[in-house]
Amino acid sequence: MSMPDQTSTTKPNILVLMTDQHRWDMLTCAGNSAVPTPNLDRIAAAGVRLENAYCSYPVSLASRSSLLTGLYAHTTGAINNRDRLDWRYRTLAHHFAQNGYLTGLIGKMHFGDAHNHGFEYYLTINDWLMYLGGRAQHYANEIANHPLSPHFYDTVDDDGAGLPDVADLWLGKSPWAGQVERFDFRSMASQLPAEDHLDMFIARESIKFLKRYRNQSFFLISSFMKPHTPLFAPREWAERYPVDQVRLPDPGDFSTYPQHVQDRIQHFLRIDPECRKAHMAGYMANLAFVDTCVGAVYASLAELGLLDNTIVVYTSDHGEMHGTHGMFQKFCLFEPAVKVPLIVSYPKRIPRGRVSQALIEYMGLYPTLAELSGTPAPSALECSSFADVLTNPDACGPAAAFSEYNLRARVCEYMIRTPQYKYVYHQDAGAELYDLHEDPGEVSNLVQRAGTAGLVNRLREQLFAWYDPNTNPFKKRE
Repeated sequence: MSMPDQTSTTKPNILVLMTDQHRWDMLTCAGNSAVPTPNLDRIAAAGVRLENAYCSYPVSLASRSSLLTGLYAHTTGAINNRDRLDWRYRTLAHHFAQNGYLTGLIGKMHFGDAHNHGFEYYLTINDWLMYLGGRAQHYANEIANHPLSPHFYDTVDDDGAGLPDVADLWLGKSPWAGQVERFDFRSMASQLPAEDHLDMFIARESIKFLKRYRNQSFFLISSFMKPHTPLFAPREWAERYPVDQVRLPDPGDFSTYPQHVQDRIQHFLRIDPECRKAHMAGYMANLAFVDTCVGAVYASLAELGLLDNTIVVYTSDHGEMHGTHGMFQKFCLFEPAVKVPLIVSYPKRIPRGRVSQALIEYMGLYPTLAELSGTPAPSALECSSFADVLTNPDACGPAAAFSEYNLRARVCEYMIRTPQYKYVYHQDAGAELYDLHEDPGEVSNLVQRAGTAGLVNRLREQLFAWYDPNTNPFKKRE
């Protein structure tokens, strides 16, 4: 039997380097000095950094499903981390496989089941746990010790952090329950050496993939866990960010926010300050660590002579509040939760070292990568290509970006972001309006201010034209 032709073609390779819960402004090249990110800065220097990129839903599974399918969460029904993306949806991986690419996924994608969704080469968190063997005990200990959520000590079940990777693998209580140590959060140093961490495993396996398939057209997503929980970083990185040196941000005046948002802020403010500091310290240490891991994969492209013919993307699935307004994690529509870092480089078509202010829905990566690679995208996508912004970073881009959250709850949340304003509609629970030119920190909610009624109505009409919340079939009815 003859083997298929494995020689290189003129089609560009595609490498998507993805992290989890990376706040958009925590990049050195974006002006943040708290955590140096030299490797991500190197990617930005080789391409275009998109300053205003928004995820479609600030929850991992929902956001990633939108990225892969080009469809919003209200269409796929993949809304929270216990949902599953229906296998019948065609993904980016299906698209590139049909166009002659070897498709690979190494690391986390939060499928939660055994479907590969079009990826032909697939290494999951389960493969890493097999690599760890008995050392997996250390990871179970870290899952159990969440600084902000003490219930994980009893459950040791956090599919958001890959334990288990297939969410219903355990029919009942976690086998790790009652078998874990309790930490005191004075240090966020992991007991695992750096080389045994998941993100270093992903980097090594990604480099193996690139070496093995360098002469074929490939579409590879290397998807890292950090800086998502568990927040215990290898000691070398954890010691750079001691817990006792963290200063908690002032939550400010949050009295004008909708009541359920105020309630969430109050929830976080009631958590032990030392635990909140541990969360911040661990987050920063893990961001520094994952920068190293991403950098190793990116450097291998140059070593293998692949940079000139590879489209490289760096992004994350959503952001992290990191103490802003007193809040942590994501699960809201404030800028730190819904804006994501997004960098694209491709020497043949994209200028180097540029920054674009255009509004971008990052799920538009599907048609964008299709356009850049000369493989036309399906017509049924709910997002648009932003390839024109990448080739001309001064282009204006679309008129608005949208996001949504909590579609299965009593209070569902919907957001429209225009070049100047953000309007958030909390169904049955109020609204928010911010002038992001004057108030980029979203401190002053203008929705009740005199003279804004006309603007509020226009933005609400524009939002409802995108998606009418009254048609949401998932909403909890009381």
